[in-house]
Amino acid sequence: MKILIHVNQPERWEIALNNVKNIIAMDNTATVELALNGEAPALVTTAILAQNKHTDIINNFVQNNVIITVCHHSLVNLNISPKELFEGIEVVPSGAYEIALRQHQGFGYLKP
Repeated sequence: MKILIHVNQPERWEIALNNVKNIIAMDNTATVELALNGEAPALVTTAILAQNKHTDIINNFVQNNVIITVCHHSLVNLNISPKELFEGIEVVPSGAYEIALRQHQGFGYLKP
């Protein structure tokens, strides 16, 4: 199974994290991508993750081959440098294009 979980609203972050955990628990061979754009990329900066204690969760995702992508345009709009992101997070040129590309590649789409 291939699934993309799209987060653009910070208030949906906890639900998205639980979705990823549940999918991995059900099928550890699934290809899971967590795609962040809009205001959501701010949630995966090293400083914010340390404040909200999600560092271990994101680290676990990275170790379990969950692909975590953030939109370059969103980073620019939020004045966030890619160097501020947690290790293992990939910056893509366009979040919207990444989502469309993954759907074209057969990924299921989930937006909590």
